Amino acid sequence: MNRFLALIVLILGINCQTFDAKLNAINENTIRDELTVKAFESSFPEKPIQLVRPDVHHKRLVIVDENVKLLHRLVGPVATVAVVGKFHSGKSFLMNQLMGKSSGFGVGPDVRPKTMGIWMWGKPTQYTLESGLKVWIVFLDTEGFAANNVTENYDAKIFAVSTLLSSHLLYNSVKIIDQSDIDYLELLARRTQLFALRSQMSRKKWTNDFNKDLLSFPPLIWVVQDFVQSTVDESPKEWLHRLMTSHTRENDLYEISLKDVFKSVDCHTLFLPAVKKHLLNDLSLAKEADLTEEYVFERQELIKKLKKQIVPKEKNHKPITGVELATLLEILVNAANDGSLADIPNRWDAFVVRLQQTAIEDCLKFYEADMNVLIVDEYDSHAVNMARFDEWHNQSLQRSVQLLTQLLHGLDESLAKGLHELQHNINVQFDRNRDINEKKIKLKCSQTLHELEIKSEQSIRAIALPIHTTELLSQAKEILKSMKSEYINQISDLVDGLEAEKYLDSLSRAIKNQVASLQLENNNAIEAFFDHQIGLGIEKFQKVTQSDYSRVKPRKPDLLKRILAEANIQALDLFNNHCNKFTVESSYASKLAVLKVKLNDMIIELEKQNENIAKTYTQSESNRLIDDFSTRTGPSFLSMPSNTTELESRLKLEFSKSIRDYTDLLSDYKVYETYEQLFHDFKLNIEEIHSVCLLHLDEGKPKYWSLNLKSEIIDQFVADDQQLLKLIDSKAGLWSSFVGFFQWILWLLNIG
Repeated sequence: MNRFLALIVLILGINCQTFDAKLNAINENTIRDELTVKAFESSFPEKPIQLVRPDVHHKRLVIVDENVKLLHRLVGPVATVAVVGKFHSGKSFLMNQLMGKSSGFGVGPDVRPKTMGIWMWGKPTQYTLESGLKVWIVFLDTEGFAANNVTENYDAKIFAVSTLLSSHLLYNSVKIIDQSDIDYLELLARRTQLFALRSQMSRKKWTNDFNKDLLSFPPLIWVVQDFVQSTVDESPKEWLHRLMTSHTRENDLYEISLKDVFKSVDCHTLFLPAVKKHLLNDLSLAKEADLTEEYVFERQELIKKLKKQIVPKEKNHKPITGVELATLLEILVNAANDGSLADIPNRWDAFVVRLQQTAIEDCLKFYEADMNVLIVDEYDSHAVNMARFDEWHNQSLQRSVQLLTQLLHGLDESLAKGLHELQHNINVQFDRNRDINEKKIKLKCSQTLHELEIKSEQSIRAIALPIHTTELLSQAKEILKSMKSEYINQISDLVDGLEAEKYLDSLSRAIKNQVASLQLENNNAIEAFFDHQIGLGIEKFQKVTQSDYSRVKPRKPDLLKRILAEANIQALDLFNNHCNKFTVESSYASKLAVLKVKLNDMIIELEKQNENIAKTYTQSESNRLIDDFSTRTGPSFLSMPSNTTELESRLKLEFSKSIRDYTDLLSDYKVYETYEQLFHDFKLNIEEIHSVCLLHLDEGKPKYWSLNLKSEIIDQFVADDQQLLKLIDSKAGLWSSFVGFFQWILWLLNIG
């Protein structure tokens, strides 16, 4: 710098004497500032100073006031570098190396923790940042975590105070980073974050000029000492970030990562500082020359990284001073002791809570599995008898309680809470399962009822109709009895007697309705059966009577009567024989009466028909007999003119014969009214013929004969005289001869 100024002076032509005077003044000021800094630094002790110590019970933090006052002497910006980690992990040795001291913070060679509370190196170091800002660097060494007879809550206090006090935080571990290390640091970070939030909410107990920005988290460098592995193609930072990204947390509800808490997260590895056992046993004995080259190189890289990254904490956008740092320390310690951190569960409490919750969950699963033995395995998820369900529940509940008691043995408070929560959860599940089971029972009863209704209807419909009503009711009764028995067998294990009766009544009503419907169908079938048998009876009657309305000759009344009587008997017998099993049916008598009426109507009709046939037949036979009488008294049988006595005798004989023939032929029908009338007419006709013949022949007066009689006589005469017929035929062309012949005939008969 002086050479640069001299060069400028020479260029500008400044007087050398003047320049020398000014240069001497600058040198004197620089020397004076350096002497002031050295004098200031020499006023601080070159040894570790305890700022915070544990109380006699090792639970609370106690500020060492006379030592904290040293911080008040730091005028200007102050940056703090703190190291935290498990005890005997090399924190103190690391801080000594960062400060460039072979002996500084105490390094314990045995298994007992050396550092208690929070310590600072008594003589701070001033450092100029890249920005040109000069800051005092305060190095803090802290009590290691997880030592014997130290609670996790105490460890959390050390971590929280050190973290929130630091401008840059070093988390120290050894050899490797595993999942438990990440879990542990995340737990501490979450607790510190909650502590900071609660501290901000309780700021009323602090001074009015306190700024919440002071409670922000610093950057974090995770230092892994004694690291001999390789991160392959990854940098230590990339390796750590990958571990945090792929890290599986025990509780997925906590998604907070270290990257979400700290301003930045870096990782730095350090090789073994020495290889000799006695040095590794007590690193305070190791000189710079004893350190491995790899360690020295990586240590220097860490120092460069810190110098490049370190920035003082700020208050109102200004770097804090020593006084403000001391105030912040007091605030954090007081907040930690006042409960902002104390009621946050420590790892043991968290473990107990987790154990309690896990035990409850396991016992609840045990209860569910035990209940499933009944519900799923034994009953195949079907309805279970309520009494058995309740009994099994009580046994499962008792076994679950016994299991929880074993799991939480010795944790009386957790056991009491766990039992209460377990019983509540089981009761909730039991009520839900019981409600489901009740619905299953009702559904099973309803389904069984419906199935048996269908089955009973199928059985009832299988009864062949028609059937005797008594037999129908008897079979229906057996079906009802069978269905009831089957229903009881299926649901008796599910419902008690009273509930079963309700379903049985419903089944009985359904079957009775089915029977009533079938009974109506049976009555209709019986009616149809009766009607069919009536038809068969009528067919039988017609077959026996050979009823056909095209008959010409009537039956004799006596014969007809016998046939009708026989046909009537056979028809009724056929009906009775076929309907014998239904004789007690209410419609039997009426249907029998219907048949009798129909048969009677048919008898009357047949008798009337036979009478009409008889009338026609009698008329026909009467006419035939009259014709026969006329023939026998005609010219073919009587030569005319005839002797009167002979003619009369002959006529009487023919008359008697005709009467006798009529009587012999038609006397069977004299029961009919038409018989007498026709017989009377017959006699009149033949008597007329007889009288006419006698009268006219006796008196010789043919002209008094009736025209019909005369015509018949002429016709018979011509037909019987073959010679006359031949003559007429031979003279067929001679009209005069023909006319003359008839005139002769008429004269002969005295007709003309």
